[in-house]
Amino acid sequence: MTNYKSLPIKFRELEDGRTVISNLANTYHVLNDVQSLRDVFEVGKCTDTNLLNELEQKLFITSDLDFESKVHLTTSAFSKRINKDLASPRLIMIVPTLRCDHHCSYCQVSRVNADLSGFDLQSSQIPSLINYITKIEKPPYKIEFQGGEPLLAFDFIQAFYERFENEVGKGNFNIVIATSLSLIDESIINWCRGKNVGFSTSIDAGKKAHNKHRKLITKNSFELVQKNINWIHDELGKDKIGTVTTVTKDGLEGYDELVDTHMALGLIGMFVRPVSSYGFAEEKQAKDISITDFMVFYKKLIRRILNENLSGTPLIEHFLLIHYKRLSNSPSAAYVDLMAPAGYLKNSILIDYTGNVFGSDEARMVYRKYGVDELIVGNINNTELYLEHSTQLLAHSFNFDVPGCSDCVYQGSCGSDPIYHLQDFGEPIGVKSYSRFCELHKSIFDFIFELIRDQKYKKVLDGWLNG
Repeated sequence: MTNYKSLPIKFRELEDGRTVISNLANTYHVLNDVQSLRDVFEVGKCTDTNLLNELEQKLFITSDLDFESKVHLTTSAFSKRINKDLASPRLIMIVPTLRCDHHCSYCQVSRVNADLSGFDLQSSQIPSLINYITKIEKPPYKIEFQGGEPLLAFDFIQAFYERFENEVGKGNFNIVIATSLSLIDESIINWCRGKNVGFSTSIDAGKKAHNKHRKLITKNSFELVQKNINWIHDELGKDKIGTVTTVTKDGLEGYDELVDTHMALGLIGMFVRPVSSYGFAEEKQAKDISITDFMVFYKKLIRRILNENLSGTPLIEHFLLIHYKRLSNSPSAAYVDLMAPAGYLKNSILIDYTGNVFGSDEARMVYRKYGVDELIVGNINNTELYLEHSTQLLAHSFNFDVPGCSDCVYQGSCGSDPIYHLQDFGEPIGVKSYSRFCELHKSIFDFIFELIRDQKYKKVLDGWLNG
């Protein structure tokens, strides 16, 4: 093909001098340099037949004859991508209590002491809670209990499970309890046997960082979580526990220890992220670690993990995998933070211990700190919905026409987070050049293109993708 027309593209120069391009179909290609970009799309005189054929297959260029059909293919792929995010299931988060036995330095919701009263969702509200859930969502239901420390309200979780199972059927829901595991005991383990219940817990980057920031009066949070992960593995199975790692300034040198800890525990999955700036964590920890700091840590961590895979040890880092899925248009690429329109409300809700309903966990955090009543979308005790403010938030979260997103090469793979920008900038769009959200996700997408240039690493990531 020597005569061709260019279709709309976006582009970004990578650190190594190569240029990544994308289109409305969310297809990507990496050109060797900026000059190649100019030759193909500005001058229109590229003579590399192999390159032109590949760009035509990926809907970056077209012949005069195929122009109209290629435009239809591109716009069809664009609409299918949006519809896929719109059709993703909704995660339902429930906060049965705000009480907690830990005192984490990066707590986002201002927990209260374990012995206080007035901070629990009452068992008498379970019928209203279930009625609310079944009205707004269809099976299979994805339920996650958060806190506080949910195990302080384990009686509530038990009562909810038994009634919910009776009403919707055992095969129509799955429950995850997000917990520090410090309070798990034999009665909890025994009750969980044979049930659709799993656990999610935190392991920070190294013992020192974990015990410093996830504070227990006994000063042994790290030791307890390791012991109790092993207990769950032995009694309930290795598929019943997953981990999340929050990286603080004190954990920036702990990448090897983090991998060693997961391997020693027989964990094959990790989810690693920088400390969040939501809610009360904004003032405590988030300002102490930049995205640049995190990415130095993260690149070392990922290369260690990939090399472990090459040596025969299966280990997956799910935060990277989610981004790779988004770049690859994977059918299972749904992730609330990387959706446009945003996953807020349409793909997640959180029901607080007060019975108030929020469009996301982050909305609850911002409400707890600033008291923004507009973020309350309803209450389980009545059918009235307050959607005017939330509708406006969602309307501003289509990133294809948002300044700073519309011309970004990763627009089709990235998402929009109106709550983050509402907190940081006072309005839901924000200034993308100063956005920590944008900096993080663009950095990870860039890193993926750096990694897959090495075929041995690409093979590992493709294995994760297809596994």
